[in-house]
Amino acid sequence: MAVSSVQSGYQIIDMSSKMAEEAAHEIQRNQQLQAMPKDNTYDFNQVEFKASPTPSDIDSLTKLTSAEQYSKIGTNVIQRDQEMIGSLLDIHV
Repeated sequence: MAVSSVQSGYQIIDMSSKMAEEAAHEIQRNQQLQAMPKDNTYDFNQVEFKASPTPSDIDSLTKLTSAEQYSKIGTNVIQRDQEMIGSLLDIHV
């Protein structure tokens, strides 16, 4: 019976890819909702305040960071499996 962690590594990478894509769509959706035409008539007399991102943007960015970490974990699982197969081949040859 063959036991390999390659399949689980690919599943982790696939999951992280879906998470990243979903977060990117959420960010894009929020940016489109926030894009409103402005009347620039009185811009010279305006004070600009830096607005903090909305909570949904923070959640989306957190999801992107999590996706990056999962991707690294999946890649590491596959690399370790390949290293183990290589060391087993070295032992048997």
